[in-house]
Amino acid sequence: MKKLGLIFCIFGLFAVSSFAQQEVNNGFEEIKQHDVLIYPNPMMGEQFTVKSSSAISKVEVVNVIGKVIKRVENNDLALKEIPVVIGKQKRGLYLVKVSFDDNKTVIKKLLVK
Repeated sequence: MKKLGLIFCIFGLFAVSSFAQQEVNNGFEEIKQHDVLIYPNPMMGEQFTVKSSSAISKVEVVNVIGKVIKRVENNDLALKEIPVVIGKQKRGLYLVKVSFDDNKTVIKKLLVK
């Protein structure tokens, strides 16, 4: 009898698990994806370009200790490609935070050589 109860308990866990997985997958399908491309990456000059499939509202470049190096705000929400001039920066890894008009953000890595 104990074995039968254990089998039903395990079966119930699998059924709940698959239901929860289905709910999670359905939730992700509703989220609008924003594709972001940063080029050239690695960057050797003083400028790079951020390109997206969606209109970009703001771009921030942050160093590894959290200091904002550059902030570019876009007033023309039709733009999907923005050049960002950060000047001469030390070699290393920087984070590029791209914000969109729907309050979503994407963070990408930028390597400066």
